[in-house]
Amino acid sequence: MSPVRRLLLFSASLLLPLSPSSARSAQPAQPAQSHPALRRTAEAAYQRKDFAAARDAYAAALGLRPDSPRYLYHLAATQALTGRTDDALATLQRLTALGLAPSVERDSAFASLQGSRAFNAIRTALAVNREPQGEANLLVELPGRTGIIEGIAFRDRTGDLFLGDVHQRCIWRRDRDGRVSRYSAEDEELFGVFGLALDETRQTLWAATSAVPEMNGFTPEQKGRAALAAFSLVTGELLRVIDVPSDGRDHVLGDLFVAPDGTIYATDSAAPIIWRYLPGGEEMDKLIENHDFVSLQGLVLTNRTLIVADFANGLFAIDLSESSPVVRAFTPPPNATLVGLDGLAPAPDGLFAVQNGVSPQRVIRITLSAELTAISAAAVLASALPHLDDLALVTLVNGRPTFIANAGWENFDPTKSAHPPAHSVRIFQATPP
Repeated sequence: MSPVRRLLLFSASLLLPLSPSSARSAQPAQPAQSHPALRRTAEAAYQRKDFAAARDAYAAALGLRPDSPRYLYHLAATQALTGRTDDALATLQRLTALGLAPSVERDSAFASLQGSRAFNAIRTALAVNREPQGEANLLVELPGRTGIIEGIAFRDRTGDLFLGDVHQRCIWRRDRDGRVSRYSAEDEELFGVFGLALDETRQTLWAATSAVPEMNGFTPEQKGRAALAAFSLVTGELLRVIDVPSDGRDHVLGDLFVAPDGTIYATDSAAPIIWRYLPGGEEMDKLIENHDFVSLQGLVLTNRTLIVADFANGLFAIDLSESSPVVRAFTPPPNATLVGLDGLAPAPDGLFAVQNGVSPQRVIRITLSAELTAISAAAVLASALPHLDDLALVTLVNGRPTFIANAGWENFDPTKSAHPPAHSVRIFQATPP
């Protein structure tokens, strides 16, 4: 099984072998016929070696989430295991049409397909999907890092690049001359630092901070705690910490967005909640909780519409112009998947997105209709290029999508080692067409 790359996401990978999901924090309760519930039914049936029941449950889950690489893969595998060869080949063709390349060739579940002309054609398509696509230029390389670099923000007026470190529980600053220094002082109130966002008007750097096992000094008593932290852009001083209200559930704030009026919107990947903090307030409040949310990730605000990524359920638009926020799911365009999205950044006509829940990991551009009601296109900007893995969040530097690679999540298991192995973190810029 692939190592857990991210705590509290829907899964460590969307293309796991056919075995139970790895240990992770409890997910919010789902309706009986939700696709996560059907997935759990399928996994249980597989463990009983009831491959027909697993196949039918995966087919039902896929009916609810037709662009899910995970469900396509597992449906094809169980179809092959139950002798439905033609169905398995057709499902694999749907998977390859998404531009993805799971290791189908090495999975014994597909042994009955090996050697056939149709399966050889699928292998060829998978090889094509593994070829490098697009362009991404190395902007910064940070060798010898022993943290987990997740958050990123760029300050145009100074050229400073800020980086959030989950393991070291701090923010790093790289100045325009390339010098890297610790920006935030050591403080027990600060947990693992995830997303970062600048508020130039109020001279504040905001951070989403959450207690996770991957952070240095984690204790079981801290599990489930999360907060927003505000730092002075002038002095680097920690100005205040606003905790997520305690409600008996686990919380992980992974990303945030600062609106022009100073309102903070933050996604909670452990609970199906988007939080809001109003300038000058004492605490954050719940903007919206929704059963369609499974693992909320990046978000951007366009006019009065929040566009939010969910690792398991794609993209949502949340209309804030009404007295009660209205949630609408985007339908993916043909031969595209919105599953596995993490960080988002605004583009002139839509979004730039890191899609690290697919194989190969990639950065894409999503074009939205003028009314923000539909996706016109989803194009790959960078995929399968050298060192383009273990991707984290994204920001804009001089208008171009700039993102973290080799963040440090992969190859680190906090149950086996106290610290991530030293590695080179790379900051890339993708080149939009």
